[in-house]
Amino acid sequence: MPRDAASTRDALIAAGLDLFAEQGVYTTPLSRIVGAAGQRNTSALHYHFAVNGLDARHGLLFAIIDAQNEAIEAERRDMLDDVEAAAATTDLRRLVWAYVQPQANRLGSIEGRRFLSIVSQLVDLFDRWDEDPERTPAQAMRAFRLIERALPTGLPPHLRRERVARFVEMVSESLGARARRLEKSRNARTEHEAYVSNLIDMAVGALSAPMSAG
Repeated sequence: MPRDAASTRDALIAAGLDLFAEQGVYTTPLSRIVGAAGQRNTSALHYHFAVNGLDARHGLLFAIIDAQNEAIEAERRDMLDDVEAAAATTDLRRLVWAYVQPQANRLGSIEGRRFLSIVSQLVDLFDRWDEDPERTPAQAMRAFRLIERALPTGLPPHLRRERVARFVEMVSESLGARARRLEKSRNARTEHEAYVSNLIDMAVGALSAPMSAG
């Protein structure tokens, strides 16, 4: 990609990250993103992101997610490798920790907080975590499958899948809410490490709950 084109693409991603987080993924006018990126019309947005069957908005959204996910996936891969090396794939807390911690680490930067705010808006996609392998990051899928297998014995497949979806939803919404609070310089009330540990504990509790007789 020519340098000017790459620069334009990066500027659009940066503008999309800011505006999608602040004004909403589905409510931000694309023209506003184009203007914030220093472009004159929406053709640049369509040129760079309306590809592979995606419209420009979703193409930009996935480009933003992919850019932030690179570091998350690298951290998660190392953590899951450690879990498997320790033969601890039945340890649900370690598996949940390997999924949650890399995302929680993003709370420490402006870009990371805006990313988490964006992800928390995508709850409608979480039910499809196993339907589109191309859109679920490889290490996230690896964590989901390991978590799914570590759930209580006797839980039927459809409820295992459901618990993973609700787990992702809970974690994403919690991290998104904390990210927005920190962005507005509000008191986070709970220190970071305690917050993450408590979030993991709550997630493990929900995932490991016994199935009711009814």
